[in-house]
Amino acid sequence: MLARTRRVPTLAAAMALGLATATATATAAGSGAAAANAALSVTGATGATGAATPFAITAAPQITTLPNGDRVLVTGSGPHAATVVLGPDGRSVPATRFAPNPQHAYVIPDSVVSSPGQFVASQYEIPALSSGSTPAVTPHYAMGILQINGVGLDGAAAYGLTYLANVDDVTRWSAPLQLFNGVGRAAVPAGHYNVITQFSSYDPTTNFTKTYQVTQLGVTVGTTGTTTVTADQRTATSQVQVTTPRPADLQTNFLFFKSTDVNGDFSFLLPNTDGPGAAYVNPTAKAQFGTFSYQMAGWTATSPAGTADPYRYDVMFPATDHIDADQTYKVDPSTLTTVHNTFVSDPSNTAHTGLFMTGPFVPTFGSADAGGTITSPGSLTEYVSAASGLNWGRTVATNFSASSGGPGLAMLNMKAEDLPYAGHTDTWRTWGRGPLTPQVGQYKSSTFCRACADGGTVDLSLNMYQDSSPDTEGEPEGPIGRHFTAYRDGNQVFSQDYTSGTELTGQAQTPGTYRFVYDQDLSQFPISQSTVTHTDVTVPYTPTPDPKWTLPSDDTCNAQAGSTTPCSILPVLDLNYQLASDDMNTTHGPLTVLNLNVGHQSYEGAGSQAAIKGATVSVSFDKGATWTAATVIPAGSGHYVAMWPNGGAKGSTPWLKVTASDALGGSITQTVDNAYTIG
Repeated sequence: MLARTRRVPTLAAAMALGLATATATATAAGSGAAAANAALSVTGATGATGAATPFAITAAPQITTLPNGDRVLVTGSGPHAATVVLGPDGRSVPATRFAPNPQHAYVIPDSVVSSPGQFVASQYEIPALSSGSTPAVTPHYAMGILQINGVGLDGAAAYGLTYLANVDDVTRWSAPLQLFNGVGRAAVPAGHYNVITQFSSYDPTTNFTKTYQVTQLGVTVGTTGTTTVTADQRTATSQVQVTTPRPADLQTNFLFFKSTDVNGDFSFLLPNTDGPGAAYVNPTAKAQFGTFSYQMAGWTATSPAGTADPYRYDVMFPATDHIDADQTYKVDPSTLTTVHNTFVSDPSNTAHTGLFMTGPFVPTFGSADAGGTITSPGSLTEYVSAASGLNWGRTVATNFSASSGGPGLAMLNMKAEDLPYAGHTDTWRTWGRGPLTPQVGQYKSSTFCRACADGGTVDLSLNMYQDSSPDTEGEPEGPIGRHFTAYRDGNQVFSQDYTSGTELTGQAQTPGTYRFVYDQDLSQFPISQSTVTHTDVTVPYTPTPDPKWTLPSDDTCNAQAGSTTPCSILPVLDLNYQLASDDMNTTHGPLTVLNLNVGHQSYEGAGSQAAIKGATVSVSFDKGATWTAATVIPAGSGHYVAMWPNGGAKGSTPWLKVTASDALGGSITQTVDNAYTIG
């Protein structure tokens, strides 16, 4: 029997890990999250300095337990939220995300689709994924009866789920409809609908599930009588397949169905199939009412087992306004970016196992990742296609134990903010090169601003950790300790556990200085390096910033809220460590060398270019009791080479302390416990 490869969670920790939401308002199923929330400590300032709240992006996930026992973890809120569905064993399971309109969103595991049990739609609704407000007054529409008759592969009545989109106005209908004993019946507002019925069939020969999407566009429901639609599973004869230049085994695929009404609002359906499970659709013509699009939004496949130099394909294809009968897609090698990935691991990873996950990122609803295990330390060649109107997301954990699934899961995920596709060329990326430290980062692709200001609102935050790539954002899943404190002109304005940032409102529009101190403890993770960090940052503030600090329009600024003025990027210093070590973050020989790059947070080239005044590096071989200054040699603007003798015993893990300052008066001091290992 084949083992089922499921998606692995790429977001923050599950409720049983004892993490709290920064706002202490998120709901979670189970006592673990409740206990963490009860332990939350917050202090803030009011009055002249305004109010302080935790930065929303740092909140732990909101958790909804579904009737079948699966749990939905949501990080963020609204259409930009990221989700993962966990089974009872802690591994993610294939599921369909359905958003009939901005006010409602559902996550339904594949196993539920084929279940003959009674389906209650409201039990699968995920409030954190909705983005719109419910009207204060419920409008009244002329109603009609719609009946869906489901027919299975054997010609008999079949169980399934029907997803309706009212293309006159998507807000008029808001729930999936179960076909129970082959029949689904509901009173719906009269009008025009796109009807997608999903069937699921278990394949005993592969131990995987086949999914069938039967799409019927422009169904008209009148106000008299019953409108009957037959959804015949046998019409979904077009198997979705991809041919690749090199042999590859399917890992997962994502199909994206989108219906847009005459007002420009939309409904979407995102089912996915994993492993060798097959997906089938039926051909359609172009929609006559509203707008319809269909897209192979993500197809990932890996080299056959035992391949000496492993590789994978991550491809997607352009959307169409109909569904073709021929669903075989061909990958053109002349259009692919070849990404050479290298994985650096912690010495504690004795299983030499990691995870590599990719998937589509859709601006209208967020991200979805899928993947599987890799050898870590190791390498992986990735063939990536153009994003075809979407974006690619990537998440990697260079330390992972397959037996660590479930509530005790603890791994340090790393997400690449910069997009992998760069045209027909070769690129290289190293994951997990330490030390792993909190930073603001530098980004070439659109993302959210870590530290920005808009009028009297100021956001201050750090990524929880970054490796040697300046666009890496750490996403830990496990028992992380955090505390963030912020000051304005020497006065404390915020202090809280369980967060790595804050948003300050009502701030004085006068020149001043912000300081924030972030302490992070990863010592409960199964790692031996970069276990504890202390980061102390000072950044000057001006209400009339340099125009070169303006955040690009395609980046997100939480401080902006409803304002129309662009945000200003604060000149926060960023440290990028390039330690001369092996693939286990271990140095060898009598001398250790660190290439240190000091700069400022930047977004698509925008941000401070102020001169770096200097940097220092110190090392401790006795857990911080004494410090020895390293020799630091300037090597160009913001670039330094630090060298020091390896004074510790083999297998020991020295601590590092780095300081830097700029011409604006900004500074950073960072201490890293167990920064690397002496070999």
